[in-house]
Amino acid sequence: MAGRPCPFCSPGADRIVRAFDAALVLRDGFPISPGHTLVVPRRHIGSFFALDAREQAAMLEALNWARGELARLHRPDAFNVGLND
Repeated sequence: MAGRPCPFCSPGADRIVRAFDAALVLRDGFPISPGHTLVVPRRHIGSFFALDAREQAAMLEALNWARGELARLHRPDAFNVGLND
């Protein structure tokens, strides 16, 4: 939306769980379940498919890390992984 800052380009430090070279793991600002977590690219871009192969790999590395942390902290029965594009 024009005029609004991107919520992912400058997240509050309290939302950053872990920073990777090309991706961030963030706490969701409006969680719908305990541990609701976002993995976002560091580069401001409109589509996962516009990321280069290195950035896509970094996103998957961050996702795998986040899954391990959520499993350790929350012990969920399962995970929902979605891609908003």
